[in-house]
Amino acid sequence: MCKYCWNKLFLFLLFIALVAHGQEQKRVAILNTEDDGDSQIEITDLNYLTVKLREIAVKILPKDNYSIMTAQSIIDKLGSRANAQKICKEAQCLAEIGRRVNADYIGQARLGRFGSNLTISMELYNSGSGTLINSFTGEAKSISGLLAVLNDEAPAMFRKMPGVSSNRLTKSEDYELDERKRYVVNLSTEPPDAGLNFDGVPNAQCPKTPCRLELREGSVRITANLEEYEIADTTVSINQNGQSIEIRLEPNFGILEIKPAYLDGIGKDEQWSLYINGKKTSSWENRLPPNKYKVELEHRCYEDLSFESINKGKREVFDMAGNITVKKGGLILNAELNGKPMSESVFVNGKYVGATPFSGTIPLCAEVEIGKNMEILELYLVHNEKVKYTYVRKSKTRFLVALGLDVLGTAVIIGGIIKNQEMNEAHDRYSERGRTPEFYEDARKEMDNNRSSRNTLYIIGGVLLASGIGVHIWF
Repeated sequence: MCKYCWNKLFLFLLFIALVAHGQEQKRVAILNTEDDGDSQIEITDLNYLTVKLREIAVKILPKDNYSIMTAQSIIDKLGSRANAQKICKEAQCLAEIGRRVNADYIGQARLGRFGSNLTISMELYNSGSGTLINSFTGEAKSISGLLAVLNDEAPAMFRKMPGVSSNRLTKSEDYELDERKRYVVNLSTEPPDAGLNFDGVPNAQCPKTPCRLELREGSVRITANLEEYEIADTTVSINQNGQSIEIRLEPNFGILEIKPAYLDGIGKDEQWSLYINGKKTSSWENRLPPNKYKVELEHRCYEDLSFESINKGKREVFDMAGNITVKKGGLILNAELNGKPMSESVFVNGKYVGATPFSGTIPLCAEVEIGKNMEILELYLVHNEKVKYTYVRKSKTRFLVALGLDVLGTAVIIGGIIKNQEMNEAHDRYSERGRTPEFYEDARKEMDNNRSSRNTLYIIGGVLLASGIGVHIWF
């Protein structure tokens, strides 16, 4: 064979080798997902996220150009599972591990914390050059929310790899990822009537919760807004018809509840006065925005109370029963009968406390009674001061005398009324015509006599009645 023919054969074989090399599959390693947070996520959940990343890579990357390394093949390249964990911790970057496992590309997801949310970050490197191909980050309230972030962001990341078109729709799996199904879901909030945004855009079909709405498959970021409540921001995974999504809103206010109380019923006929930051309110339950408040309680019969409140999102109940103290005053009580001191039982709110002469401290608004008949005393005690009071017991004899004077005075006045009637009758006869002069004279005398008797009886009866009343009052 001629030399020229051998050259042509050599060039053809070289071309075939180059084509074969160009068609060689690139190896992609997806390392196990790690959790960098203080409270560790379950290993089963981390493994599930890793498996989902590998599934997405398989769907997105062309099978002719890329192969996804299994977890076991990665471990085999590093010697053992323990050695693999050691190398992954000691390596300076993902690209270094990629070179050790003979992978052309390597990626890994890591979990973290931001406030009360979980976070996920994913990086994909070219192992040979150490170049960052693409990355993404996201956050959610729960591990299922992170899965929704992963389903949304990972496909776009893998499409950035060489030879992968973001517009390919020739394969059914690519079409399913780009054109996701839609499901009818039920949305509600606690409390209700919140406005919702979906991926930052409101929907006219769901102006307020609760509502029913059609949403695309996959993760959707939902924000809920309600006056006096904090904005709720969450990402949920939409995956079936009839799915119920409930969002709980955290209150941006506190509730202050006051439970009024009275000791032994003292002062229960009078209401407590409640002041919040100096403003009087009549409600025992008040909703207040986050702040510090000075609360004051006043009552004529109790010491003033004051305290500070209230914490954000907290319901504070102030039970006065264990905090109130009655106002007290000093009482010096004596009893007399006919100008002489005597001993009488003393009762405070129905309880026996001693006998006169009595001195002690008693509640300002207590009911004080004295004697066997427990006669109520009209006392006006003063807070933290002494008051003297003398009870004068009335004599039965004087009472009977006063009663007799009242009865006698009333009877005499009645006699005066009778005489007044007789005087009117005599006047009527005196006014008649056609009578003799002697008749007129007798009628006039009778009228004058009755008038005189009436006036006398009125005066005597009035004096007797006034005397009886005076004995009642002064004696």
